[in-house]
Amino acid sequence: MTHDKHVREVQTLFIKRQPAIRAMAIALTGDFALAEDVVQETFLTVSEKAATFTLGTNFSAWVAAITRNKVLTALQQRSRLPKLSTAAIESLAASLPPDNVDERLAALLACLDKLPPKARDLIRMRYHAEHGPQEIASMLNRSVAGVNAGLVKARDLLRDCTRRRLATEEIAHA
Repeated sequence: MTHDKHVREVQTLFIKRQPAIRAMAIALTGDFALAEDVVQETFLTVSEKAATFTLGTNFSAWVAAITRNKVLTALQQRSRLPKLSTAAIESLAASLPPDNVDERLAALLACLDKLPPKARDLIRMRYHAEHGPQEIASMLNRSVAGVNAGLVKARDLLRDCTRRRLATEEIAHA
């Protein structure tokens, strides 16, 4: 096999796994924009190091290690302390999300739209705007306990709705 063909095959593997790689980068950074940068940097490194990858071996583990290193580098360069310890990042990076990450993300987004407005606002403030419970409580003139209880309820609703949607889709595809 020629070098160029090998590189293209490795890049094709990356493209097939890109949703899972992106999900991992988002989970590890907690920042959508930074995660996109990490995914792009990971693709460049995968392309550069394609010759070192043996086709037929565990691509997911190989790309997860590269992604983990890119996350750590990106967080250090941005002078941000990771929200997770290095050990936690390495543990999460040890396994990529399941192959059905696209379906899971679509289900989650659909369920997010179905949340009651107050619950949806809490989720967005906490996870999109990255405000802590104390900040949210102050902004909404609520108690921290009330915000935490609202977040627990909203997460439970999201989890249950997502499970139901995925089970329905699985039945429809069977």
